[in-house]
Amino acid sequence: MNTKQKTAFCLNLLIFVSVVFSTTAMLTGFNFMGGSGVLSAANWLAFRYFTVDSNVLAGLVSLLYIIYMLTPAGKKSERLPKAMYILKLAATTGVTLTMMVTVFFLAPRSATTYWDLFMNSNLFMHLLTPLFCIITFVFFEAADNPSFALSPAGVIPMVLYASFYIPNIFLHLENGKTSYNYDWYGFLFAGVNTVWIVVPLILLITWVFAICLWGFNRLCNSKR
Repeated sequence: MNTKQKTAFCLNLLIFVSVVFSTTAMLTGFNFMGGSGVLSAANWLAFRYFTVDSNVLAGLVSLLYIIYMLTPAGKKSERLPKAMYILKLAATTGVTLTMMVTVFFLAPRSATTYWDLFMNSNLFMHLLTPLFCIITFVFFEAADNPSFALSPAGVIPMVLYASFYIPNIFLHLENGKTSYNYDWYGFLFAGVNTVWIVVPLILLITWVFAICLWGFNRLCNSKR
């Protein structure tokens, strides 16, 4: 492995450890920064949050990367295989969306304080792990001229999540209105009819993040 690959290996190990720690902390209710429990659940209900799902995906993909880099093929190759690149793009886009939605939508609308969404396990899930993933993917994970056609892969995790989240909201309407117990992100706070605007907008924003990650990755890792 060259220096860039060794750095990527260490960062992926850091991502995996970060995800294992934060997920375990959330599931067990371990609060190391006080008692804030915003957008968290000390049981398996935690997996209803895209935050948790996207972080777990990032952790699993980092583990696959680590395993691949320890194989003879991984040690010899200076570029990621196409399948690994797609997984990396999808995982990094997912946690990027998590971080950006928290920073610009959820935290400003928090019923408590802005920083409550960056407490305990959410410090890792909403901020640190996404930053680790972005830095790793953009600067240290090269692929052979990845095609723009691969960019929609970044939207797949959100499409899968939306296929669960949106129907769940409509199955639990209360007098024709959404319930916070099921629209926990508050995406349809302006009314159920906004679903035809909100969902395409979120998917479009997700794709924009994927395109940016694809572009910066290609720019920073192009052969000179």
